[in-house]
Parts: sequence; C-alpha cells; structure tokens
Amino acid sequence: MTGKKVLILGGGFGGLAAAQHLRRLLPPEHRIVVIEKKTNFYLNAFNMQLISGEMKDPCEGQRELSELGRKDIDWVHAEIDRIDPASKRVHTSTGILEGDYMVIALGADKRPEAIPGFTESAINLYEASGAVQLREVLQNFHGGRIVIICCTTPFSCPGAPYEAAFLTDSILRGRQARNTAEIHLYTPEPRPLPSTGTVMGEGVLAMFKERNIEFHPQQKTRRIDSNARKVIFEAGEASFDLLVGVPPHAAPRIAKDAGLTDETGWIPVDLRVLETRFAGVFAIGDITSIRQPNPTGFFLPKAWVFADEEARIVARNIASEILADANASKFDGTGSCYLETGDEMAAYGSGSFYSYPAPRVYMEPPSKHFLKERRELERERLEALV
Repeated sequence: MTGKKVLILGGGFGGLAAAQHLRRLLPPEHRIVVIEKKTNFYLNAFNMQLISGEMKDPCEGQRELSELGRKDIDWVHAEIDRIDPASKRVHTSTGILEGDYMVIALGADKRPEAIPGFTESAINLYEASGAVQLREVLQNFHGGRIVIICCTTPFSCPGAPYEAAFLTDSILRGRQARNTAEIHLYTPEPRPLPSTGTVMGEGVLAMFKERNIEFHPQQKTRRIDSNARKVIFEAGEASFDLLVGVPPHAAPRIAKDAGLTDETGWIPVDLRVLETRFAGVFAIGDITSIRQPNPTGFFLPKAWVFADEEARIVARNIASEILADANASKFDGTGSCYLETGDEMAAYGSGSFYSYPAPRVYMEPPSKHFLKERRELERERLEALV
C-alpha cells in the first residue's frame, strides 16, 4: 500500500490529539504531519492553577513540540500563509505541503486589540502571563471593585471567567480581604454557560449568590475608558478598580480567506463526522461552528473536552478510509467538564449536547474529589499529547 499523508494544521489540543490518535491507528508508512508556528504546547486549563498558585510558572505546563519526533509524528515549524482545501495544499513560511487528508485545528485567535482600551486596562485571562499577573495582584489587593468582562461571544473554555470569579473570591477570603471587595461578572450571555442548558447555569448563579458575586447578563463590551477606569457596554457602563477580561475571539483569517468559514465567522462541519464542505478536509476544536440539533440555537461549546473527542472521531474515520475497514465513528455530542469553584474544589458537569429539545446536562456539586480528578486528567493529557 502506498503511504498516505495527513496534514494537521495547528499544534494545539485538538491538533495534537488528532495526531496521536492517527499515529496509533495507522501503520508507519503513513505520515502524520503537524504544522505549528509555536515551539511548545501549553494546556490553557493550567491558567487556573497559575491563578490559585498551585502552579508557579507556565513552564511547568509546557512541552516542546520537537518531542513529537519520538512518536513518529512530523512537526513542521512554520507559519501557515494560505490554505487550499480543494487540493489539500498548504502554503507555509518554509514551503508548500500537500496531503491526502487535512485536519484543521487552528483554534481561535484572541484579539484584545478589537476592544479599545482592553490592552491598557485589563488583565488578559486567556494568557498565562495574565493568570500570573492576576495571582500577584490579588495577593496585594486591599479593596475595591473587581470586574470580570467577557467582551463578546463565543469564547473558548466557557467556564473560565466563572472559575476566575470563584478563585478570586476564594483567594480574597483566604487573605481575610473579601469584605472590602466587590466582584462583578459582565457577559453578553443570557445566563452562565447557556449552551449547556439550564442546570449548570442555575448552579453557577446559586453559588454566585452564596459568595456575593454579582452577575450581569446581556452586557456586550464596546470599549474601556482607561483614564476614567470604566467599561462602556452597549447599554450602560461599569467602574472598576481591577479589571479582568476575556478578549474577543475569532477564527484565524486564513480560514476565511480559504472559503472555509460561514456567516458565523467559524468553520461549519458535519455534525457527526466533522467534515467540511471539502471532501477529506475536517475541522475540529475551537475553530468550528457546530450548531446543536435542537431548537435552542446554541452552538457546541469551544472546550478542550470536545476537541479531544472530535479528534478521536476524525482520526478513526480517516484511518478507516485509508485501511478500508468498517470502523467508522460518529460524534454524538456528549461531553463533560470540571468547573473550579475555589476552596480546592470543583463541580462536575456532563451530558448530551445533541439532546432534543434542549441539551441534557447535569452538574454534581463541588468537591475536593472532583478537583483531584481534574488535576489528574490535565496532567495525563499533557503527557499524552506531546
């Protein structure tokens, strides 16, 4: 059999998971090629450990992509300039690559510059350096108004801003400084975690009430007035002493230029096999636009647990086609996640996002056991991916 080549665009969670699954499924004559401009992989979920102080330095959660060679996975260290999905050709800063299959796992670009004043005023929750900065600021915070903003939707790791609010509350209580601080979360969402249905959102709101954290829904950020220390929303404004932000997210421009995106700005894929409109070209993870097959109108959350399962499904189906066997698989929209709630605890949510007439997701109350499970899973996935 002539060897096939699978091009994987992006060395983030989804791309690396797809590469590992494919390598296990395919004989060595078939090449797995990961194209990534960064030199290392960092699991963004570790940002919460940086905030809490469990992890002191982001380097603890990084792995060098050069290590992929040990697993017979090729890594091309290059910037992707152009994608031609019809011919499965990729133009990069180091040359042109052609494949028999293509998996697009480029994630979501974070664009703080899209909100005037964000870079100057807000701690970026989605940068490891921002998580470290927040930890240091909270250790010396002596009172005032803490505001967490989700600028636009959708955004990756939809639980992250809520976890940041819980950790902020927990850290300040640990320092006996909570009674001098207000904590407010502003989001364009109608409720917390709306794509999960109602149970998790109601659970988060109940915990917010217990901890005196104020929730402000349907607030889309327009700009930040750095001098006046105010966030200007489409309707109203909010003053702050400490501002933490989730920046706007967007699909990388090369995906749009390639004609892969739709009116949502993201790449639509088949609900079950995750193939784009181009045969043999798949997309997984945060770059995708997967509308839930129910009347809610919500999209599948941009979370690593889904990227992991999507990678597994795509790898099985590519391998099945290459090897001419009958082991094709379909993505069923099930998923689970851990939500850190401070005090060394986490809640656990799981269920079906493809259920009709709405997602059927349940949440187990916070416990130390669930946080321990999360930590073990994070470490396990980091070691398995690179």
